Amino acid sequence: MQKKGTVLAVVGPTCSSKTDLSIGLAKKLNCEIIACDSRTVYKYMDIGTAKPTAEQQAAAPHHLLDIVEPDQIYTAAQFKNDAGLILEDQFNNKQKEFAIVCGGTGFYAKALLSGLAIPEVPPQEQLREELRLRAQNFGVETLYSELEKIDPDAAVKIGRNDLFRIVRALEVSQYLGIPFSKAAIKKDVPFNVIWIGLTFDDRSVLKNRIIDRLDEQAKGGLEAEVRSLYQKYGPCQTLMNAVGFKEIIEYIDGKTTFEAGIENCVKHTYQLARKQLIFFRAIPDIVWFSVDKEKDLLEAVQKHISF
Repeated sequence: MQKKGTVLAVVGPTCSSKTDLSIGLAKKLNCEIIACDSRTVYKYMDIGTAKPTAEQQAAAPHHLLDIVEPDQIYTAAQFKNDAGLILEDQFNNKQKEFAIVCGGTGFYAKALLSGLAIPEVPPQEQLREELRLRAQNFGVETLYSELEKIDPDAAVKIGRNDLFRIVRALEVSQYLGIPFSKAAIKKDVPFNVIWIGLTFDDRSVLKNRIIDRLDEQAKGGLEAEVRSLYQKYGPCQTLMNAVGFKEIIEYIDGKTTFEAGIENCVKHTYQLARKQLIFFRAIPDIVWFSVDKEKDLLEAVQKHISF
């Protein structure tokens, strides 16, 4: 296959300066950015997802932000299709040499850039409701144990309390008649990929960044944003499975204090960051750059790419 164009995949954990680096690269290379994030695709979820600001979006063209309502489901298969069409337009119609895919949603990145062909499985609403009722009555652990039996590979990658992903894995497995982890097949991609991973030599720096950002989000109106979305959409899956939203919803529901909610946000965001690093570490082609070690991250990446 003759490949046209090169994708710079800027990946890594939350709070690792992926957006700033991507914007710097986009300016240097005169190219555009595809957001690879399972939360910033949703409208109105701005503060809690640390979505690129209006100023950041004006600095470089961004794609796949604010494209679906919070009460809708957006899958990795949809992302692959949407992002693939954008890349085709960039490389074939606009004759761009580079494009940037930036984000921390690992499965989205692998689906698009490693050529995972994911079967489209329509929502099985009756089955979903049955699984949710089982989780409500007998605990999420019951569903997780079932997933461990039918698809241990998927269970290892999915958190024990991640109800949304557990339900989706069981749903897809039953619909296709094969384990969820076996549903995707790998195909070659029609473009070159340079993987750029951002990490931390000192994990305490990462945790402090998370604390500082959540402090800024709290001061910037996080509670008001979550409250508004909760009132409009109710306890939809998107909100209840999004770190930074579900913890504030617990406060709104009177289950905890605001301070405890923020503490839980810090805890769960750090856990998410560790999972992101584990996921991306399994991709052998990634060249890693230490955020807390490099004095000039953009310059270091430029030297690696040699442009």
